[in-house]
Amino acid sequence: MRTRHRPLATIAITAAGLSLLPLAACTTSNGDEDPTTPTTTHEAPPTADPADATPQERIAASFEASDAAAAEGWKDTSYIDDFFVPELAEKQRADDQERAESGAVVTGETKLSSWEVVEETDTTAVVEFCQDSGALEATKDGEPVEITNQREESVGRFTLVNESDSDPWVIEEQAYYDEGTTCDEYFAG
Repeated sequence: MRTRHRPLATIAITAAGLSLLPLAACTTSNGDEDPTTPTTTHEAPPTADPADATPQERIAASFEASDAAAAEGWKDTSYIDDFFVPELAEKQRADDQERAESGAVVTGETKLSSWEVVEETDTTAVVEFCQDSGALEATKDGEPVEITNQREESVGRFTLVNESDSDPWVIEEQAYYDEGTTCDEYFAG
């Protein structure tokens, strides 16, 4: 089994005082852990019943919901409770409230690919994937706003949990590998 030694970090994207944490709240591990070689690769098509969705499908759905909230200026962030554990949901709600107060609107679609399941049990899953935020555009008062420090792509590592087969997977931790870690290089090996 090959071990990858890349430190995890939280990404912040700033747009004229608007902090975007890849449009989903991030927590990060201490960076000392050694991610292991993925055991499975899956695509993440949408599923009708959240309880039947795979961890990858739940991650993809959380980004779709976050992109939709961003496109409306974060006026409705009820999606938060559907995708995050309570502690992370509280942070996401605070981040989205701050974004809403900025008056900015972010449009475009976050593209996710290269899904790899690093670990999965009945109650925990660790999934890595490529996140491309290059199509996101910010506006404020109808005028374009530059998103500074925007990384077009990053490698995410999310941990999800579920309490039972009748409950959907929820995101417990969101972490990103350091800037400079490209999807092509990371997922090639």
